[in-house]
Amino acid sequence: MMKRKFSTIIVIAISGLMLFGCAQSKGDIAAQPDQNGNPAGIVLAGADQQKNITIEDVKAIELYDLDGKLVKDDFKKDEIVKAFNDSMIDDTSFIEMIAGYRMVITLKDDGKITITSYGDETRVVAMVRDTTYHLISPELAKILLGK
Repeated sequence: MMKRKFSTIIVIAISGLMLFGCAQSKGDIAAQPDQNGNPAGIVLAGADQQKNITIEDVKAIELYDLDGKLVKDDFKKDEIVKAFNDSMIDDTSFIEMIAGYRMVITLKDDGKITITSYGDETRVVAMVRDTTYHLISPELAKILLGK
């Protein structure tokens, strides 16, 4: 019985040391909230600039409902491009569902940027070429939620 207790104590001690060695000891454990108090993830360095577009790149901007019917196509290009370019990439997880409208930005090279809402009032999901971005953009989020 004594050998079993001694073995259990050793296993627990080794497990504790391993967990202690893996624990983060410096810096914040989680990202600090943004100015609105929302939790924010790590902004991916350089990726914000890679996703940017110019007004000259844009051929059309269209808003569709959940049934795929065109809702609006008379957006001011400069406002949408500014909101898109000013958005920050967020690496926090998001729900994979569509709630609200879907915006399609058609580019002059016939590429498309599809921006969808999942119900959040400050974040949207954008598919740019082969990359999906979780963006912090209250302006685009409000448009997609119909507010």
